[in-house]
Amino acid sequence: MHAPDAFGAGDASRYAAHIYTQQVALMKTSVRNSIYINRSPEVVAGVLLDPSKVILWTSDLEKFEVISKEPGLVGSKARLHYVEGGRRYVMEDHLLEVEPNRRYLSRVSGDAIDAKVETFLKPAGTGTQIEVHWTGNGKHLLLKLILPFMRKNIARQAQKDLEKLKELVESI
Repeated sequence: MHAPDAFGAGDASRYAAHIYTQQVALMKTSVRNSIYINRSPEVVAGVLLDPSKVILWTSDLEKFEVISKEPGLVGSKARLHYVEGGRRYVMEDHLLEVEPNRRYLSRVSGDAIDAKVETFLKPAGTGTQIEVHWTGNGKHLLLKLILPFMRKNIARQAQKDLEKLKELVESI
């Protein structure tokens, strides 16, 4: 295969760099975590959707600011104020789809990352199996390149957050 005319005849390395850049732009990093919580899906959802409780189980989250609509309703939006390693940043959470007490799909975005977070609450015995699927990518080339290598750290932190959620919910 030869380089298209747009790059000039024989400029294969430039063409390859262009193709690589397009592939990186399409790359998404995915993380899946789950945990069993010994409470009903309704109780778990109540804690998940309570703005005053989100900061108790989400790492580095300092403030959950409701922008529009009640949390748990399709179209609701919130600003998530984080402090990580002394650096402050804000992300926006937009709830896209809801199956009450069963499934929630949000788009979470900020200056550096754009992600979809899908949370499933599945009845299991006397409790709930909660599964969280996070799929996102960096908005800047460098973050697009390194985010896949951060996957294990993201998964580890997400699991710790679920463990804090479990402890919180089961204390109610």
